[in-house]
Amino acid sequence: MHYIVIDLEFNGRQHYDIYPMEIIEIGAVKLNEQMEIIETFQSFIRPKFPLNRFALQFCGIKKETLLKSKPFEAVIKKFKKFCGTDYKLIAWGASDFFTLMVDCKVNHVHTEWITTQLLDMTRHFDGGLQQALEDHGFQFIGQSHSALDDALNAALLLKLKLGIVSDINYFTPDPVKICTGGIKKWILMSLDNAIENDQMLSWDDFLKDRNTQKYIAIMNLADHEIRMVQNLFMKFAHMKYGRKTNKLLYA
Repeated sequence: MHYIVIDLEFNGRQHYDIYPMEIIEIGAVKLNEQMEIIETFQSFIRPKFPLNRFALQFCGIKKETLLKSKPFEAVIKKFKKFCGTDYKLIAWGASDFFTLMVDCKVNHVHTEWITTQLLDMTRHFDGGLQQALEDHGFQFIGQSHSALDDALNAALLLKLKLGIVSDINYFTPDPVKICTGGIKKWILMSLDNAIENDQMLSWDDFLKDRNTQKYIAIMNLADHEIRMVQNLFMKFAHMKYGRKTNKLLYA
């Protein structure tokens, strides 16, 4: 059994953007059962969507570096090989697992290699990574928000609480959130805009919207997954319109 401490850096997104967060760097540390580091992994990923300038500044990554990097599918293929066959994935925050699942869906990458043994370290510490390091007498090593450096620092904390690797409270991906998380705010904004204009926004009209269609294409949503989006739309429409919804929602 190996333990893979993983860290991801993201392209980021605008408040109501339908593009996913998108991973632009992956860093990981492989430890053996004696908690010894035996291998590391680091790679930038060429983005598919418009680059977020703030995200680049936040991570300290140059645009030119990303544009010369390999795409997600190629990097993940190497990372899968790095992980091997018998391992647990450990991250500082479940959002890394969630975004990894989303990016796999966006890029047509099967997720069977992402085992059910996904552990979130933050459940065992207070505050962020730097605070946890300070609380336990460590200084941050390397550059903050560098994927490999963050993974190395998280590995230091993992060694302090070996019980984490025996935890059975694994992260469980929610297929509904994976399919609808990126469009939730767009639904709310669309409904609010309709209300401001004294209009009723039906599901059919929302489905025809250019951004909605773009989201469905980006996320590679199947028919049953589109129904997940519809259910979320219906839920928010009922909240906004009340009893009027049943009469006009399908107009």
